[in-house]
Amino acid sequence: MASPKLSDWSEANGTVRGMEAFWIDVGSEEIPSDYYYLAARSDTLASLASQRGCHADTSKVILDRPPDLTGRRFSPSDYVASATGTCRVRSGATRWAYVVAAPGYGPIRQVGIPTSGLYVVVAVVSGPRAGALLRQMIDGLKFGSASIRQIVQTASGIPS
Repeated sequence: MASPKLSDWSEANGTVRGMEAFWIDVGSEEIPSDYYYLAARSDTLASLASQRGCHADTSKVILDRPPDLTGRRFSPSDYVASATGTCRVRSGATRWAYVVAAPGYGPIRQVGIPTSGLYVVVAVVSGPRAGALLRQMIDGLKFGSASIRQIVQTASGIPS
């Protein structure tokens, strides 16, 4: 987590500049991967667009292969989504973006950190080059030897 106003960052309202990136190790937490799928689908990040003065410019579910919670059949439990948006604030505007990925047991698990059950990246920037800076921050982020862009590209190539 990084922000000039770190104490305000946790509000996740799209108006505080900063960046947060994390991953959760499936093995160390001993939580079944199906729950990471459910966490990735939560509305927490999507709520950025519903904040006062904010809207989504793009919102895309890249891959959604739900788990079979009955246990009757194998399900990879993959979920990958991204969004970008803008918030109007007194001092101008901020631009935000997020990517969330919950790799199940398929090709996405082979990219990035093999034991990761969840990746989350959120960034908020402002200024005249905000769009380019946002892309650079998101695309340049690496988990293990793979960028979040590579994880998204892998997900894009998987049939739903």
